[in-house]
Amino acid sequence: MKLLKLKNIGTYHLVIMALLFSFTAKADDIEDVEAVINMYIDFETYDGIDDQAELMASDRTYIVNGVRYSNNDRSMELQNASNRVSKRAFPGAVRITTVEDIKIRINGDAAIASFYRVINNINNADSVKAGASVMNSIYQTVSMALFKRDGDWKIVHTHISPTINN
Repeated sequence: MKLLKLKNIGTYHLVIMALLFSFTAKADDIEDVEAVINMYIDFETYDGIDDQAELMASDRTYIVNGVRYSNNDRSMELQNASNRVSKRAFPGAVRITTVEDIKIRINGDAAIASFYRVINNINNADSVKAGASVMNSIYQTVSMALFKRDGDWKIVHTHISPTINN
Protein backbone atom coordinates (compact mmCIF):
# COMPACT_ATOMS: atom_id res chain seq x y z
CA MET A 1 0.00 0.00 0.00
CA LYS A 2 2.78 2.40 0.94
CA LEU A 3 4.61 1.59 -2.32
CA LEU A 4 1.45 2.29 -4.33
CA LYS A 5 1.11 5.75 -2.75
CA LEU A 6 4.74 6.61 -3.52
CA LYS A 7 4.29 5.38 -7.07
CA ASN A 8 1.18 7.56 -7.52
CA ILE A 9 2.98 10.59 -6.04
CA GLY A 10 5.88 10.04 -8.44
CA THR A 11 3.50 9.81 -11.39
CA TYR A 12 1.71 12.93 -10.20
CA HIS A 13 4.99 14.85 -10.03
CA LEU A 14 6.03 13.62 -13.46
CA VAL A 15 2.73 14.79 -14.95
CA ILE A 16 3.03 18.21 -13.29
CA MET A 17 6.63 18.59 -14.46
CA ALA A 18 5.71 17.55 -17.99
CA LEU A 19 2.89 20.10 -18.07
CA LEU A 20 5.11 22.86 -16.73
CA PHE A 21 7.82 22.00 -19.24
CA SER A 22 5.37 22.00 -22.15
CA PHE A 23 3.97 25.40 -21.12
CA THR A 24 7.50 26.78 -20.77
CA ALA A 25 8.51 25.35 -24.15
CA LYS A 26 5.40 26.83 -25.73
CA ALA A 27 6.08 30.24 -24.12
CA ASP A 28 9.67 30.12 -25.39
CA ASP A 29 8.42 29.24 -28.89
CA ILE A 30 5.96 32.14 -28.83
CA GLU A 31 8.78 34.50 -27.86
CA ASP A 32 11.00 33.05 -30.61
CA VAL A 33 8.27 33.43 -33.25
CA GLU A 34 7.59 37.00 -32.12
CA ALA A 35 11.33 37.72 -32.40
CA VAL A 36 11.33 36.46 -36.02
CA ILE A 37 8.35 38.70 -36.82
CA ASN A 38 10.03 41.71 -35.21
CA MET A 39 13.22 41.07 -37.22
CA TYR A 40 11.10 40.74 -40.38
CA ILE A 41 9.59 44.17 -39.61
CA ASP A 42 12.97 45.71 -38.70
CA PHE A 43 14.34 44.57 -42.08
CA GLU A 44 11.40 46.18 -43.92
CA THR A 45 13.61 48.91 -45.37
CA TYR A 46 14.79 49.70 -48.87
CA ASP A 47 18.04 47.85 -48.09
CA GLY A 48 16.87 45.10 -45.72
CA ILE A 49 15.16 42.70 -48.09
CA ASP A 50 18.15 40.30 -48.25
CA ASP A 51 18.26 40.15 -44.45
CA GLN A 52 14.52 39.53 -44.45
CA ALA A 53 14.99 36.61 -46.84
CA GLU A 54 17.19 34.87 -44.25
CA LEU A 55 14.10 34.53 -42.03
CA MET A 56 12.20 32.63 -44.73
CA ALA A 57 12.15 29.05 -45.88
CA SER A 58 13.27 28.66 -49.48
CA ASP A 59 9.82 27.28 -50.32
CA ARG A 60 7.87 30.19 -48.80
CA THR A 61 4.59 31.18 -50.44
CA TYR A 62 3.89 34.93 -50.61
CA ILE A 63 0.49 36.49 -51.30
CA VAL A 64 0.18 40.24 -51.76
CA ASN A 65 -2.24 42.44 -53.72
CA GLY A 66 -4.22 39.37 -54.75
CA VAL A 67 -1.20 37.71 -56.38
CA ARG A 68 0.32 34.44 -55.15
CA TYR A 69 4.05 33.83 -55.54
CA SER A 70 5.15 30.26 -54.88
CA ASN A 71 8.79 30.80 -55.89
CA ASN A 72 10.38 32.65 -52.96
CA ASP A 73 13.59 33.45 -54.85
CA ARG A 74 11.62 35.10 -57.66
CA SER A 75 9.38 36.91 -55.16
CA MET A 76 12.38 38.34 -53.33
CA GLU A 77 13.96 39.31 -56.66
CA LEU A 78 10.82 41.29 -57.55
CA GLN A 79 10.79 43.01 -54.16
CA ASN A 80 14.49 43.91 -54.54
CA ALA A 81 13.85 45.35 -58.02
CA SER A 82 10.97 47.45 -56.67
CA ASN A 83 13.14 48.75 -53.85
CA ARG A 84 15.96 49.66 -56.25
CA VAL A 85 13.55 51.72 -58.39
CA SER A 86 12.14 53.45 -55.31
CA LYS A 87 15.63 54.32 -54.07
CA ARG A 88 16.55 55.81 -57.45
CA ALA A 89 13.27 57.70 -57.79
CA PHE A 90 13.38 59.04 -54.23
CA PRO A 91 17.02 59.25 -53.13
CA GLY A 92 17.29 59.89 -49.42
CA ALA A 93 13.79 58.59 -48.74
CA VAL A 94 13.39 56.52 -45.58
CA ARG A 95 11.10 53.60 -44.81
CA ILE A 96 10.12 52.88 -41.21
CA THR A 97 7.79 49.95 -40.58
CA THR A 98 5.94 49.16 -37.38
CA VAL A 99 4.02 46.13 -36.16
CA GLU A 100 1.03 46.11 -33.84
CA ASP A 101 -1.10 43.55 -32.03
CA ILE A 102 0.82 40.33 -32.81
CA LYS A 103 -1.24 37.20 -32.14
CA ILE A 104 0.55 33.84 -32.24
CA ARG A 105 -0.72 30.26 -31.97
CA ILE A 106 1.66 27.33 -31.70
CA ASN A 107 0.90 23.72 -32.58
CA GLY A 108 4.02 21.58 -32.31
CA ASP A 109 6.55 22.83 -34.83
CA ALA A 110 4.02 25.06 -36.60
CA ALA A 111 3.01 28.61 -35.71
CA ILE A 112 0.33 30.87 -37.11
CA ALA A 113 0.72 34.60 -36.54
CA SER A 114 -1.33 37.63 -37.47
CA PHE A 115 -0.62 41.30 -36.94
CA TYR A 116 -1.04 44.80 -38.33
CA ARG A 117 1.85 46.30 -40.26
CA VAL A 118 2.26 49.99 -41.06
CA ILE A 119 4.83 50.96 -43.67
CA ASN A 120 5.77 54.63 -43.36
CA ASN A 121 7.61 56.04 -46.38
CA ILE A 122 9.21 59.41 -45.63
CA ASN A 123 9.96 61.31 -48.82
CA ASN A 124 13.11 63.30 -49.52
CA ALA A 125 13.19 67.11 -49.44
CA ASP A 126 13.07 67.50 -53.24
CA SER A 127 9.92 65.38 -53.47
CA VAL A 128 8.27 67.39 -50.70
CA LYS A 129 9.24 70.68 -52.40
CA ALA A 130 7.70 69.32 -55.62
CA GLY A 131 4.39 68.75 -53.81
CA ALA A 132 4.64 65.23 -52.41
CA SER A 133 3.53 64.67 -48.84
CA VAL A 134 6.27 64.33 -46.26
CA MET A 135 5.12 60.82 -45.38
CA ASN A 136 2.72 58.27 -46.76
CA SER A 137 1.63 55.28 -44.75
CA ILE A 138 0.42 51.90 -45.93
CA TYR A 139 -1.75 49.98 -43.48
CA GLN A 140 -1.85 46.20 -43.83
CA THR A 141 -3.09 43.08 -42.10
CA VAL A 142 -0.58 40.25 -42.25
CA SER A 143 -0.81 36.55 -41.51
CA MET A 144 2.16 34.22 -41.46
CA ALA A 145 2.80 30.54 -41.03
CA LEU A 146 6.14 29.53 -39.58
CA PHE A 147 7.66 26.08 -39.21
CA LYS A 148 10.40 25.12 -36.80
CA ARG A 149 13.15 23.60 -38.94
CA ASP A 150 16.40 22.39 -37.40
CA GLY A 151 15.58 24.36 -34.26
CA ASP A 152 14.91 27.69 -36.03
CA TRP A 153 11.56 29.24 -36.87
CA LYS A 154 11.27 30.01 -40.60
CA ILE A 155 8.51 31.87 -42.41
CA VAL A 156 6.85 29.45 -44.84
CA HIS A 157 3.81 31.51 -45.81
CA THR A 158 3.02 35.24 -45.82
CA HIS A 159 -0.32 36.79 -46.75
CA ILE A 160 -0.62 40.58 -46.80
CA SER A 161 -3.94 42.37 -47.22
CA PRO A 162 -4.61 46.09 -47.22
CA THR A 163 -6.72 47.31 -44.33
CA ILE A 164 -10.13 48.79 -45.04
CA ASN A 165 -8.87 52.38 -44.69
CA ASN A 166 -6.12 51.95 -47.29
